[in-house]
Amino acid sequence: MFLTREGCVNTTTMRINLDAALSALHLPTDYQFVDLATLPDTDARGGYPTPTLLYKNQDVFGMPEAPAPHPPAT
Repeated sequence: MFLTREGCVNTTTMRINLDAALSALHLPTDYQFVDLATLPDTDARGGYPTPTLLYKNQDVFGMPEAPAPHPPAT
């Protein structure tokens, strides 16, 4: 799952790199793309910075889930 929000300057670069990595591994690139602005405040995914890549609901770089309520986006 790819988490981002409108205006995130790193989203395009991360999506290009993710798509290239998945293609090189012969894996599908049909991952879920989620705009954090559309999630309710109680959704645990809202605590991650953008962009973030989750696999099995865990950040692929090991960032822990932030407790709710989540701070506003900056």
